[in-house]
Amino acid sequence: MIHALIIATSVLIATAAVQNVQSVGRPLVALRELTVPQQRRPAGCAVSRSATVRLDGNRVQSGLWAGLPIDTNPWIGTDRHVIAAIRERMNGPVLTPDGPPLTARQLSQYRLQLADGVEEAYAAVYRQSDPAQELIAVYGLRFSRAEGAAERSSPSRASENPRVIRLAIGSVVVVLHGDGGQCFQAVSAYLKSLAQ
Repeated sequence: MIHALIIATSVLIATAAVQNVQSVGRPLVALRELTVPQQRRPAGCAVSRSATVRLDGNRVQSGLWAGLPIDTNPWIGTDRHVIAAIRERMNGPVLTPDGPPLTARQLSQYRLQLADGVEEAYAAVYRQSDPAQELIAVYGLRFSRAEGAAERSSPSRASENPRVIRLAIGSVVVVLHGDGGQCFQAVSAYLKSLAQ
């Protein structure tokens, strides 16, 4: 009886260990690991700590969180409205059904379907030293098992644009948007290292 209990416990532990390893043998990546450590970024490539920054005189630059409705950068969470906004940035706007135009409420409810199958989301926006340079945005979604398989195998518009990189890291799909400069290259190299 005790021997059978030990074997059953060993099987449960082994099963849990297998579930914590991706299908290709890599350990799961926590979404917080998608944030590039400061020492891996070039000078002037920084996580934008505020959605706005004061420039010279009375000028203010806004939109430093890429227009996302987030309260921190980087952001990790399960808010369905934010998840829908992130997924739209990753895959493009949602196609609405044919027929009479949707009301604002109906459209909002329809867009929330984008959050289905997503367990957790991530967004980080990096700014560069020159305010005129483009923001570098990293979006990540951790999918449930079934939804993730479909998302990883679906064709993406990202493959058509050299300024967009799409990666699958286990159950996490990551999309990087940027200008191709040094900051973009550093963030890209770091994310690709997580996918190996």
